[in-house]
Amino acid sequence: MQIRTYVYRLRPTRAQHAALETVLTDQRRLYNAALEERIGAWRNDKVSIGFDDQTKSLTQIRGFDASYAGVPYNISKWTLKRLDDSMKAFFRRVRSGQKPGFPRFRSVARWSSFGFHQKDGLRLEGDRLLFSGGITGGIHVKMHRPLPDGVNIKSAIFTKQAGIWRVAISCEVPLSAANDDSTAIGIDAGVAHLATDSDGRHYRNVREGGDRAKRIRRAQRALARCRRASRGRGKVLARLKREQRSLRNARNTHLHDVANAIVRSASTIFVEDLKLRNMTRSARGSVAAPGANVRQKAGLNRALADAAPGRLIQMIAYKAESAGGMMIRVDPRNTSRTCSSCGKVDAAQLSVTRYRCSCGLDLQRDHNAAINIRARGIIALHEAARGLGDANVTGCGERCPMNADPLAA
Repeated sequence: MQIRTYVYRLRPTRAQHAALETVLTDQRRLYNAALEERIGAWRNDKVSIGFDDQTKSLTQIRGFDASYAGVPYNISKWTLKRLDDSMKAFFRRVRSGQKPGFPRFRSVARWSSFGFHQKDGLRLEGDRLLFSGGITGGIHVKMHRPLPDGVNIKSAIFTKQAGIWRVAISCEVPLSAANDDSTAIGIDAGVAHLATDSDGRHYRNVREGGDRAKRIRRAQRALARCRRASRGRGKVLARLKREQRSLRNARNTHLHDVANAIVRSASTIFVEDLKLRNMTRSARGSVAAPGANVRQKAGLNRALADAAPGRLIQMIAYKAESAGGMMIRVDPRNTSRTCSSCGKVDAAQLSVTRYRCSCGLDLQRDHNAAINIRARGIIALHEAARGLGDANVTGCGERCPMNADPLAA
């Protein structure tokens, strides 16, 4: 079984819209109250309060507070779990030496969702979403695509953005039958081309950020000039969020299209195990040791953020699993510098668009890298099958065919 999330737009009535707003406000107040309880218990008595303690307190609160008793228990439990996850992330960052970032109290602007910790209290009947309490009648759901047959709803999250309500329904769906068509490709993700496969196909980078950057910058500047808490500031902020949401949606749509095309082209997909945080690190340096080519590196970082190769690889991973295939991450070192024909490593090839080697190879540079990724992935896969290595496999699960030759025939 695998977990998949389906996002739908809701079309609540005016009364249901107001009821959803009430639930959203009450859950924000519960989050803040639970955070205050944790802070106060530690400051006053050096007592650490956990998730189990607060869920027990919630049961008592529901006995005398109608605002919490009127909504399903799993909604309030989801809010407490969200706080618990934030606290665990804080302590994890403290232990690893990162900037901790203690959880903060949530204002209206910083709280836009609530959810069901489990499906109890929520059910979907056709295109109607029904609550067990708090909201009368079924909320109409715009079912732009049906849920798969036989799915088991696990949880749901309701989100409000720009006055529009959406629901993300997490479902447990059965694994697809294994795709054993014995095809394999390597994928080189980049900026000039969003992706290039080992067969020479290029997938275009549409550079959505560049097209919309001017409108977003203008909205940001207008927002900086607005007086805080003014009506005009609210309008400008809404315009900025609208532009950012449009950019995000356009980018995700293109990434989904490219990932679908890649997954349809082969059953086994090899990608580079990229460390994107290191790749997008600033070159500014420090006062004692200033960096070089800072502006050029900043431009490359913006281009990488706009192309979103990490997001593309994430999509390929789960789409390959859904299609019955698998994705394998391989070592990315020198894939762009190595000749795919003779194996010679030449760092000078990074500054040109075509890889020309003394052995006679003449290929587009990304195509050459994708061939190297495929070859490296095949070696890693066979070594893992013989127990000699550790291929980073995503998507094969319990039916992983590493004991067989994936490239047979």
